[in-house]
Amino acid sequence: MIEKSNHREEKEIQEIIKTMKDFLAKTYPDGNIRRNFHPKMHGCVKGMLEVRKDIPAPLRCGLFKKPASYEAWLRFSNAPPIAQSDKRSSGRGLAIKVLDVPGEVLEPDPIGKNSQNFLLTTSPILSAWNISLYRKAIKAVLFGWKERLRFALNPGHWRSLYLTLKYSKKHDNLLAQTYFSGGAFKYGTGKYVKFLLEPHHPELEYTLSEPKSDDFLKAQLKTDLVTSKQGFTLCIQVHDNEKTEPLENTSIVWKKESIPVADLWIPRQEFDFPEREELGDALVFSPWIAMADHEPVGEINRARKRVYQELAELRSS
Repeated sequence: MIEKSNHREEKEIQEIIKTMKDFLAKTYPDGNIRRNFHPKMHGCVKGMLEVRKDIPAPLRCGLFKKPASYEAWLRFSNAPPIAQSDKRSSGRGLAIKVLDVPGEVLEPDPIGKNSQNFLLTTSPILSAWNISLYRKAIKAVLFGWKERLRFALNPGHWRSLYLTLKYSKKHDNLLAQTYFSGGAFKYGTGKYVKFLLEPHHPELEYTLSEPKSDDFLKAQLKTDLVTSKQGFTLCIQVHDNEKTEPLENTSIVWKKESIPVADLWIPRQEFDFPEREELGDALVFSPWIAMADHEPVGEINRARKRVYQELAELRSS
């Protein structure tokens, strides 16, 4: 059901890495290379993940095996490869690094502590659902209108384009969004899940007195976190049926119920200062910086493993 890496897949991954490195070399000719996607950070903030006590016994596994509290770093961002105005439609990202997790991990974290990463966006799917389409879509996004036109003229790409546009939206408040893992993950032995993060206050809006600026999402986040504690509920959707919850095809929205497993608390704080900006830019996130019980599955996740590793090394070199 979950195919192993093969020669075709390796070739596609190498081409993806080359495309991304070519883009970064062109975009940052003087060095100081930023992330290929999600370079615009709204804020790097402190959080606390509290594993719930009421998780059903069959779902007590890995990070969620027993009640516990973990410190975490959260990085809010815009998805596009070039920083743009927050007023434009876009995907938004929330990357979470849960610190000092117990047990075996798949990859060490450069931060020096075992961690569990969750890479989430405001889209419930990944619109490029196989590695070949992923490679072509990345090239189209990164290399101008001619590549985008070439991609768009292929009828085989139209569904991916439709899904990308469908889930690219305008947002008023980062703390009011639901964030999704996109791909699937192992959940111990014999189970697979997707993760989603549901806001405690989905009613939050833009409340600042001045008109929205190009960076209004950060300004709103600063105001909200100075005035009150915020939070999300981390949930799982459990895979039961390959037709309705496919593990490989990331373009299908899972309709399963969301089961709460933890609360993510964001205490009142200030985060807009140089040292925190530097930390947020330096943090490395990958779905493979994770506990063995939550190993990513599928060819898109396998591609992400190599791509994220090599680009993180490039940024730190």
